[in-house]
Amino acid sequence: MGEFVGIDPGGAERLMHQLAIGKNMLGQIRPGLEAAIAEAGASWTGPPGVSAMHRSWAFFDDTQRDLKWRMDTLRQLVPSSGNGLLSVFFTFDSEAEAARQAKADAALITAALKKHDVENSVSSWRKVAEALAGSKEKVTDPAYAASLLTALGPDKFRALFMQWMKDKGPAALEKGLPPAARLQGREALGPLADAYANAERAGRLDPDWQQRFMETTDPGVLTALVTMSKPSSTLLNRVASRVLGRSLAADGTTSPNWNLDALVEAYSANPEALQTLLAENKDAASGLLHPVRVMQTGVPNYEERLADVLDKALRPGAGDDRTRERAWINIINGMGAEGTPWLGGQWIQRVVGDGFGGSPVTRVLAKNVTPYLDEFARVQVKESSPKLRKLYPDPPWNGLGADNTGRFLGVLMQDKAAADTLLKAWHAYTVNMDIGRFHPYDSDEQVRARFVAMSALSGGAANLLLRGSAHAEWSDDEYAEWLAGVMLMPVDWLSNKYWPIDDPSAATARDRGQDDLKDSMKKMITDYLDGKTSATAETVAGDIVDLQNRWVTESLAQHRQKPLTDEDQDMIDKAFRGRLYKSLVDALQTRGG
Repeated sequence: MGEFVGIDPGGAERLMHQLAIGKNMLGQIRPGLEAAIAEAGASWTGPPGVSAMHRSWAFFDDTQRDLKWRMDTLRQLVPSSGNGLLSVFFTFDSEAEAARQAKADAALITAALKKHDVENSVSSWRKVAEALAGSKEKVTDPAYAASLLTALGPDKFRALFMQWMKDKGPAALEKGLPPAARLQGREALGPLADAYANAERAGRLDPDWQQRFMETTDPGVLTALVTMSKPSSTLLNRVASRVLGRSLAADGTTSPNWNLDALVEAYSANPEALQTLLAENKDAASGLLHPVRVMQTGVPNYEERLADVLDKALRPGAGDDRTRERAWINIINGMGAEGTPWLGGQWIQRVVGDGFGGSPVTRVLAKNVTPYLDEFARVQVKESSPKLRKLYPDPPWNGLGADNTGRFLGVLMQDKAAADTLLKAWHAYTVNMDIGRFHPYDSDEQVRARFVAMSALSGGAANLLLRGSAHAEWSDDEYAEWLAGVMLMPVDWLSNKYWPIDDPSAATARDRGQDDLKDSMKKMITDYLDGKTSATAETVAGDIVDLQNRWVTESLAQHRQKPLTDEDQDMIDKAFRGRLYKSLVDALQTRGG
């Protein structure tokens, strides 16, 4: 039984492709040729080749199927297909022999399980374990694995797991197994788990079999399956979708949710699978990151480990760029949806106090989302400046809305450290634009257009941060300091970029004036938040914009710069008011005075 096999993977793939082409050609020719020979009857003058043609097609088909079986098996036994000749010892001489042995082994397992159902003893289970162990070295052959599962059927396959798990705690089937039990289960049920994973990976597992098993099997069994084997990304994501699609009530707090622990363990070894899950399943992010689910896992260090695997899946350069972008779209739309549980409801105090709001998860998300500030800015520009169509976001970012994006940033900004990460990234984003290259009053229309585009993008990003900041869990003084800093940024551009001052003493005076301006803004905001003024949010925001305008005008006059025309002053007002006013009003109203 078995043979030593050497195969060149590239050559084998080419040969299988050529065999498929040959089969198709013969398949297309054969009916017409057979009909012509039959119609001609005795008058047919050609050679009697119909049977030879049938034999040729059968030879091509048998060769292709045998070669595919060898390649499927080789992929299970050799970690990387690589280039050049690969060699390995096969367990079976042929696919047919593998299937026959699988049926025989399935009969032994079935008989042992049936006896155990009656006796339900340690001794009877030992017989089941012995029967399972007999397949351990054979399941690397995908034909054997698929035939074993087919012979057992999904119900017996599930029953084998359930029999072993039934004494591992009352919640094992629903909430999964702790790590030590999963390791123990690997010794007992590893051959079964490997059989499933190998057959599924090779595409040999019957779809109806798989669907029935997935839909009717307890989540604890499913997570045991993927942690006791090396599942494909497809299998892992199917299990995750089933587990994360459960209601929060089903994952109650009576015992640790080891299902989530098992998923994090599996995705840590295969972060690109998590990236794919988040990109293709729009509800997966909400299921995985829901604050209630995160807080109630009862699993030690769960948030830290979840943050680590998210970092592996979402960091710049991880996996496929387009897949990663689509994953971010679903995360943002999920966490930033209207009525999002991350920003309100009965859980918010606990979330902010000692859970998700100060979580490593928010900090990892903030760190890894900053490279997309330009996309966020374009989302905001599309909403606030509809005529600037050239600045609209490209797919897939056009699937984002400014409201969802603002709320998502608000979720992150509940954590001061995450908020600081976002603010620093925005400052860097603005500085790297080097807006000073484009003067707002240049006689060249294209230069003015570049100024408008740059200021629209930076203002768009600031707009979204202002929206998010309303949800930041900071003191009023911290919040006022932050808002004043954001509102001062346009003044920084105009004073430092467009009207540079060479005289150090004059520059120092200008900078002192900016500090005074910031203090004035901060006092307006603090007085509003503390209820020390009867002014509305609109009044306060309007006063701040007027203060910005007045400071620029006075600064120009003080330093003997060219005075602003009425048109220039209107442009400055629009730059301040048009980009930031509405979001500042919304932020102040949401925060409350």
